[in-house]
Amino acid sequence: MEYKSSEIKAGIFIVLSLLVFGGFLVIIAGLDAWTEKDMYKARFNFVGGIEKGSLVRFSGFEVGRVVDIGLPSDSTAAGVEVTLEMKEGTPIRENSIAFLTTIGIMGSFYLEVTAGSPDSPLLPPGSVIKSKEVTAFAQMSGSMGDATNELAELIRRANDLLNKESRDNVAAMIASLTEMAVVNTENFNNAVQGVQSITSHLDSTIIMINEMLQQNEEQVNANLAGMAELLEESKNLLSRLNSAYDGVNNSMLQNSGSYQELIENMTSLSRNLDEFSQRLKEQPWNLVRKTHPAERPLPQ
Repeated sequence: MEYKSSEIKAGIFIVLSLLVFGGFLVIIAGLDAWTEKDMYKARFNFVGGIEKGSLVRFSGFEVGRVVDIGLPSDSTAAGVEVTLEMKEGTPIRENSIAFLTTIGIMGSFYLEVTAGSPDSPLLPPGSVIKSKEVTAFAQMSGSMGDATNELAELIRRANDLLNKESRDNVAAMIASLTEMAVVNTENFNNAVQGVQSITSHLDSTIIMINEMLQQNEEQVNANLAGMAELLEESKNLLSRLNSAYDGVNNSMLQNSGSYQELIENMTSLSRNLDEFSQRLKEQPWNLVRKTHPAERPLPQ
């Protein structure tokens, strides 16, 4: 079957168009299957706006995409786990931080990874990058709406406070305060004058005390010197008393045997005197006779 030249040209055009279209798809989709990738993970409490295929930037430079979003495989880990695919050799460090952000206020969301410090060790592929929660505009919209409603309510109440009746009440209160201030001005001035008079008397009293102290300074110094001498003499007397006490104590310790013997002799003397006194009571003739009288016979 023979083909016409127009059909051949049309076929060549279609094939070329398909090749060009495929090339555009590869360029647009960023399909670089022959480039090695490094996989990392990051965990967030909120991932609104991030989905599979979202951009991943490293210090603002596009390095990969989000390939998976799901719950962490570790049951003890909280939040949502995001799997990142980045170009091989991207210098992710241990103190690098991953966070969600947008391009402009209303732009699309993407995941940004900071470079970290140069002295921090590199994080091996497959590791979990430290993350930071950043409040996005979408998260703030609800609270901003509540804040707007509260602001509107505040403005309404402020308008209620600033109506004519409130303004009249405030004006009346100010007028009353002004009248009270005028009435009490004289009393206030009298009080100020009294305070000034007391202050002047106090100043004169202080001056008088200072003069008395200056006039009696010599006498006070002499009294202080006398007290110092008396204190010194008291110390010397106390020292002598302590020495005398120590001497008496030492003497008592050294003559304790003699004192004990003297006490025993005095005890014996006292006992002998008691016996002698008892004998005199029973046999008083011993004072005048040297022999005992003969015993008288008992009557029969």
